[in-house]
Amino acid sequence: MNKFIAILTCIFSMLINLPYLAIAAEDKETSEEIIFEPLTVKATKLEVKDTEATFASEIYTHEEIVESGATSLYDFLNQNTSVIAQPNFGNPFQQSLDLRGFGLSKGFESVVISVNGRKVNNIDLAPQNLSFIPLKNIERIEITKGSGSVIYGDGATAGSIQIYTRDSTETRIGASGGNFGRYTTSINTGYSFDKLKFSAFGDTYNQRGFSDPGPDGNRDKAERTSYKVKLEYNPNNSSELFIEKEATDLEYRYPNALTQATFESNPDSSFKTTVGATTFTHQLEDSDNINLGGKTKLGEHFEASFNYFHHDKSVVFSSSSSNSLRVYDTDIFDGNIKYLNGPWTVIAGGQSWDGERRCDNCFTIGTATKKNTGLFVQGYYDFSSTTLSLGARKEWIDFSFNSNNDNESFESFDIGVNHSLNDQLSLFSNFNYAFQTPDVDMFFDSSGNFNGFIETATVKTLNIGLNHLTKKNKIKLTIFGSKLEDEIFFNPVTFKNTNIDRSSKYGIELQNKYSYNKSLSFSINYAYIRAIIDREDSNLNCTNRCSGNEIPGVSNHNLTFGINYDLTESSRIVLAQNYRSDSYSLNDFANSLSQKNKAYIRTDLSYKYSFKKANGEKLLNGWGFSPSQIDFSAKVENLFERSQGVWLKDDAVWPTNFTRNFIFGADFKF
Repeated sequence: MNKFIAILTCIFSMLINLPYLAIAAEDKETSEEIIFEPLTVKATKLEVKDTEATFASEIYTHEEIVESGATSLYDFLNQNTSVIAQPNFGNPFQQSLDLRGFGLSKGFESVVISVNGRKVNNIDLAPQNLSFIPLKNIERIEITKGSGSVIYGDGATAGSIQIYTRDSTETRIGASGGNFGRYTTSINTGYSFDKLKFSAFGDTYNQRGFSDPGPDGNRDKAERTSYKVKLEYNPNNSSELFIEKEATDLEYRYPNALTQATFESNPDSSFKTTVGATTFTHQLEDSDNINLGGKTKLGEHFEASFNYFHHDKSVVFSSSSSNSLRVYDTDIFDGNIKYLNGPWTVIAGGQSWDGERRCDNCFTIGTATKKNTGLFVQGYYDFSSTTLSLGARKEWIDFSFNSNNDNESFESFDIGVNHSLNDQLSLFSNFNYAFQTPDVDMFFDSSGNFNGFIETATVKTLNIGLNHLTKKNKIKLTIFGSKLEDEIFFNPVTFKNTNIDRSSKYGIELQNKYSYNKSLSFSINYAYIRAIIDREDSNLNCTNRCSGNEIPGVSNHNLTFGINYDLTESSRIVLAQNYRSDSYSLNDFANSLSQKNKAYIRTDLSYKYSFKKANGEKLLNGWGFSPSQIDFSAKVENLFERSQGVWLKDDAVWPTNFTRNFIFGADFKF
């Protein structure tokens, strides 16, 4: 932590001189066209400019997302943001997420993800499923780092990710195809009439598989089909009611863990670490959701909203040695009231989250439940150049498995300040206290035996940062430090989920967007992170209680770099470069194994051409059903065909992103 204090001192000395740099930049660029402007962030469900926010954030608009060249939401997060996305032991649809050094093994448990304000974290150990959200249907992505525990409660220890979708009534039809049998289809349509609006989309994804066939002739192939329909009713200009139904069906096969020698010589092998050639684990998953809600104004200064969500999911695992069926049900209710009056903005509300896991053919048969109930209040007061924020939350949690019961209550709070030194430069700081309770699957060991209830993790985080905005450049810089008690992890020695007694994380985050001119722009996102075990008394084969050891699966250096260049008014080329330094294998808490996660390096190149008429007319005059625009795209993923993998331990490597992929697509707008 002394290193972190030294870093703080250096950064503060830099901040003293930044106002003068900002003034000089302003004088130099007064004649240039304004390109970058503050963006609205709604992470606290209250709108505020990102340059005036009291917390660290990243914001990506619909235009930035579409023009990034990414082919999926996971692809965009991994190639453009500070969030690390990695296939979860071969699962491309529910990828592991890591933010601020919580690790590839359990990091997704420490991030709350919401879609249109609705929390989508699972009751089980599966990462949040984001594959069903079409990239082109996303209006905005907000990443809140080291904050979010007041609004979202349980699990927002590293931060939160807010995804807002578009309910467009325009009709779009798209398709793409590539090597390894990959192809996609999608349709988006809708209709608006007076006070009613209907929107719907559906899409499919298929891949033949990247690995060699197993003994049964099957590769690590995958299929997904999903759809969503929504009906919205606006009785007046200040009220809204909606209901939506969505469903997703998945079928995929996991690749096997390889020895390092096999991985280096043939990463697409179907051999298993200790067995030899074997079939891939087969998984089927069905998910059905229904969501309804609304909002209305209550007088001049008040606004109320509510949301109810029901989620059903069934998962079947099938391997050469066993089969299991698990059924999950979740009910979520969220309601709040906002007060907006001059410099005051306040939101108060409550949420309930009721989840259940049933398994009749597991090693330990029974039903596990987890029920969360929370109340919160968050407020802002805006002075002329200074914004103050304060929020608090109380949450009650009940666990049960058959005749075993446990209940706890926790508080979280956040206090922050943002001060604008001038039109270009603002400084911010906030202190956040958060907690994370275990999900129900953590009650069981690797053999399926009931493990017992484990402790809740608590995190104290301090953020200090700045926003520097000029007419061609936008910089966000944050330094942070977190102290954790009872961080949740899987002990590879005892094969049980348990807690690290004391741990800490600290680092520096830099996000920079620079526009050279209207045709050429650059973006960079860099994070230096240290995740350290301060003390752990359980058996991890460590010396000195693991004090000073690094958390496995956390890279110290994470960098994404992008170049966007408009070749013509209708065409664009995008180069995306991703780099993560090496890290200890996921089970190596003793930092003693000979094999590590090697550095992750991936280069993507994409091209897009838009065919449309300048006046917006139909491309085929005289045709009743003619597109007004056609977008053609081509992309090369992993241009230099570098083999990537996730090391669990020595000679247990799950290969990921080890092929060079080509994708060609077309999107028709009507």
